[in-house]
Amino acid sequence: MSTAENAASAIRRSNARDCLMALREADGPLSVGDLAARTGLSRPTVEAVLQDLAGTVGPAPTALSGTAGRPARRFVLDPAVATVAALDIGARSVRCLVADAGGRILGRTGVPVDPDDVLSSLVRAVQESDASPRALGVAVPGILASDGRVVQSLAAPALVGLDLAGELERRLGCPVVVENDIKLAALAERHLGQAADSIVFVQIGHRISVAVIVGGTILQGAHRLAGELGSQRGMRWTLSSVRGRLTWSTGEDARALLERAAAGDAAAQQEIEEFCAEIAPRLATVLLTVDPELVVVGGGLSLAGETLLEPLRRALRRLLMTEHAPAVVPARLSSGGALIGALGLAFERGSDRIVGVPDVPAPWHRFPTSTPPTPSAKDHP
Repeated sequence: MSTAENAASAIRRSNARDCLMALREADGPLSVGDLAARTGLSRPTVEAVLQDLAGTVGPAPTALSGTAGRPARRFVLDPAVATVAALDIGARSVRCLVADAGGRILGRTGVPVDPDDVLSSLVRAVQESDASPRALGVAVPGILASDGRVVQSLAAPALVGLDLAGELERRLGCPVVVENDIKLAALAERHLGQAADSIVFVQIGHRISVAVIVGGTILQGAHRLAGELGSQRGMRWTLSSVRGRLTWSTGEDARALLERAAAGDAAAQQEIEEFCAEIAPRLATVLLTVDPELVVVGGGLSLAGETLLEPLRRALRRLLMTEHAPAVVPARLSSGGALIGALGLAFERGSDRIVGVPDVPAPWHRFPTSTPPTPSAKDHP
């Protein structure tokens, strides 16, 4: 294809993308004139785009105008043209979320994970949602190699060595994108949380995990290891942690401790202060390396709110001898961030299959900011 042909093709894709997004975001059907006004394209160009998008975009029922003459033709994006699915893999279960082509949630399922046949469990989660997705996003609790294979997973060791994307594409017949669950939770926060293009996302639950968003996208690094602090030999977030798993005076569950701290228990408050002082030095190093706008704290412990966040802010302020320090805020998606992130990534990477046009942004604003629990999904932190 010549340079001129490449340029013309790029322009057609851009025009189609603009029209699709205008139709998707509209409250109702749009006429050719409406589309021309919203996109800045000429009417003949809009007409040509609508012809190219036949099947994805269709005519709406004719509306009575109340005036003489033929009523204007109006068009809509057909949300039933495709479904998009996301999976979030836990230690004992997998959750599935399904949306239509417009981003509206159609259903949720959850199934137990068979440790002897993880792939069949993932396929069953999609099949039980009654969806035949055009694109699938998968959130994985582990480290991925550059080729997408899982190379390490403490939460789901049965995944190690699997080419999840390749196997699922073969079994489900749709493009599959696989990504680390914490990175996907960070991506969801970038789109649905407090506005910021650079974020350090800190997941604090049974373990601590970090992901970084720079320029609005996931920071991967040369080998997809950016943020994988637990891969440093001998690294411990706290002196009492065991193989990366946090422990407290109350055992592995900090809920009772945090409740006592919130109620004013001095000993509990001191333990939270000491915990924040222990994790702050590594976080401060990341902050001075990346210089983000926000530190977003997610995971189960983030539900404690200021009982945890304010001691963490104080610990970071003591370490950062800088004029500017990023705000420390709670995650908007206290649960389900990885699942929402996987859905958004599936829309972005699979838009050519979903609506016939590549690089159409995901309809993030239509996604829920919380995901109700599904059957067999109780083990997700």
